[in-house]
Amino acid sequence: LKMADVAFSRGTMQFGRGVNARTISVKKIGKGMFSTAYLGTDGRVYLVTKDDGGDYAKEILAMIYDDGDRSPYIPPVKREGMTNDASVFSMPLYKAPLRKADSPKAWAQYRTLMRCWSQAQTVVRKRLGYRERMTYYGYDIMVQTVECAEVDKDATPGLIRALELLRDAAANYGSDWSFEFAPRNLATTKGGNLVLLDALFSMELVERRRKR
Repeated sequence: LKMADVAFSRGTMQFGRGVNARTISVKKIGKGMFSTAYLGTDGRVYLVTKDDGGDYAKEILAMIYDDGDRSPYIPPVKREGMTNDASVFSMPLYKAPLRKADSPKAWAQYRTLMRCWSQAQTVVRKRLGYRERMTYYGYDIMVQTVECAEVDKDATPGLIRALELLRDAAANYGSDWSFEFAPRNLATTKGGNLVLLDALFSMELVERRRKR
């Protein structure tokens, strides 16, 4: 995939160079541990992730999109290019964080995911023993989470498929990658459908950040 050059300058973001360059105005709308989000005048959200941070969450979502896999539960994240020290992605704007008032159905699905995720951690922890670190058992936790969700009435077949897509894509980046379900990481569409906005994280990366 050929990556376009991306540059920032006084509230604008330029993609490409010369006569083919495209420039839009952007404003900062949020900042997480590894990425900064900007809203463009074209209505899309642009995510800038520092390359030295080791966070591949947006890249994993972009890989799912590049592979042609589509799910209404997974944001269609596109690779836009690179700055000198960061990767730039874009996706649609959703209503976030997740709130029960915005969609009781999406909230019920979130509660199911959270319950299954917690249960999965307990299952893996008991199997390993309480002295063993769980840092590199993220894939096992994801497997157990999906198995739990498969038998829950609020988890639709489409949601299960989305979890499987995320699980399988994240597995390519290491066994430390796992699910994370919290309202701040989830969103809804205008129609009230659940979106797994940022539901993957690296347990190893978080541990390193905490030690710092």
